Amino acid sequence: MRAPRKVAAVAAGAVVALNLAAEHLLLTRRLADTVLIPGLLDFHMTWNRGVSFSLLWQDSDTGSLLLCGFLIVIVALLSRMAWRARDRLSALGLGLIIGGALGNLYDRLAWHAVFDFLFVHLGRTPLFVCNIADIPITLGALCLLFDALRPQRPAEGVSP
Repeated sequence: MRAPRKVAAVAAGAVVALNLAAEHLLLTRRLADTVLIPGLLDFHMTWNRGVSFSLLWQDSDTGSLLLCGFLIVIVALLSRMAWRARDRLSALGLGLIIGGALGNLYDRLAWHAVFDFLFVHLGRTPLFVCNIADIPITLGALCLLFDALRPQRPAEGVSP
C-alpha cells in the first residue's frame, strides 16, 4: 500500500476509534452538563437528527435512512479520492473527513441520530454543539484547503 493510502486509512481508523471510545465513555458515565473550559466548552449531551447545525432535521426512519444513504455515497467518493491521493497532506485530510463521516454514520445507524456532546460557547453566547467526529471533519477540510492553496512543486526532470 502506498504511503498516502496508509495515511488516509490510519487517520480514518483512528478517528472512528476515538469517536466510539468517547461516546461510550460519555454514555456510560453520564457526564452531562460538565464544564470543561469555563466560558468556552462544556459537555452537554444532545441527539442531532439533522446534518450540520441540525439542518435537514429528520423525524422519520425513512428520512434517517436517506441521510445514511447519502452519507455512504459521500464516504465512497471520498474513499476513492483518498485511494488516488498523491501526497500525504491530502490523504490525511481525506482520511480525517472519512473517519468523521463514518463515526457519524455509525451513530445514525445505531440510534437514528448523531450523539453530540461538546457545547461550544463564548460566555453566555451559544455557538454550536458537536462531537469528536466533527472536529476531524473540520481539520480534514482545512488540510485539503491548505493543500489546494500551496504552490505545486514541478515534476522531476521538468524545467520551469
